[in-house]
Amino acid sequence: MVSTYQRPQHLSRCLTSIAAQRGADGRFEVVVCDDGSTDSTHDTVQAFADGVPFRVAMTTHPHDGFRLSRCRNEGAAAARAPYLLFTDGDCLLPPDHIATHLRRRRPGRVMAGDCYRLDQTTTQWVGEESIYSGAFQGWAPESEKKRIRLKARRGRVYSWLRVPMRPRLTGSNIAVWAEDLERINGFDEQFVGWGWEDRDLQRRLSLIGVRSMSILPWTQAYHLWHEPAPSFSPDGVGTNNRLYYEQSPGKARCDHGLAERRRLMNQAAAASPAAPSAAPSAAGPPTPAPGQPADAA
Repeated sequence: MVSTYQRPQHLSRCLTSIAAQRGADGRFEVVVCDDGSTDSTHDTVQAFADGVPFRVAMTTHPHDGFRLSRCRNEGAAAARAPYLLFTDGDCLLPPDHIATHLRRRRPGRVMAGDCYRLDQTTTQWVGEESIYSGAFQGWAPESEKKRIRLKARRGRVYSWLRVPMRPRLTGSNIAVWAEDLERINGFDEQFVGWGWEDRDLQRRLSLIGVRSMSILPWTQAYHLWHEPAPSFSPDGVGTNNRLYYEQSPGKARCDHGLAERRRLMNQAAAASPAAPSAAPSAAGPPTPAPGQPADAA
């Protein structure tokens, strides 16, 4: 699941890193969930879908503020796989990322990860050759390597001590069972703007007994530099999202989430099965074939 908005060059490199995955042939599909881009994002996804042997789908909607929760719910509704890996269109995945997640998945667990943050100059160096070779994995600054190593160690301690709400979920690298996401009605779409939807997801998953485990000892994403989103605030200080999280009733199943997106997508498909346009649209060939479902999306 790749969320994106108005960054087709970053998205192209993200998708290239997915095409370069090893050890997971025939075991995954890709759903690009777009927040209403009006640039070349759709063409980027279509070109990618035309050149790969696995299923690629795209969901989108008219842009109305930063609606990451809606994007992810639409993507989850379009997915066919039982296990969902979430990342962002400004991230690169190492070549064994999907295979590692599939190998490490466990019932009743959501996997929590993070990403190395590449600086502006390093981001400009990243191209197709460095992605397929995996060379970009050596380009993270030492400060980031130290941060991730420390976070990975803390994650293991948190799991051993069963610390509530630890390790934290970070949207660039989350993996969850589709059935667990269904039980809590997906991401809460009351979160509009940057931040706190991941923490809310983690809290609601914990209410149904799903514990978080760190994937960082085994795989990490790589974040491509860009200017911060206009709604960004460190730790959500002063934002409506943080206030909503702190005042929310603390129930497992949110009121505005995945079920509504699935219903609207089914209605749109029924009304115009050849070309669903008003609600999320699809792009790419419907592979794998029936009877060969992907393990992960």
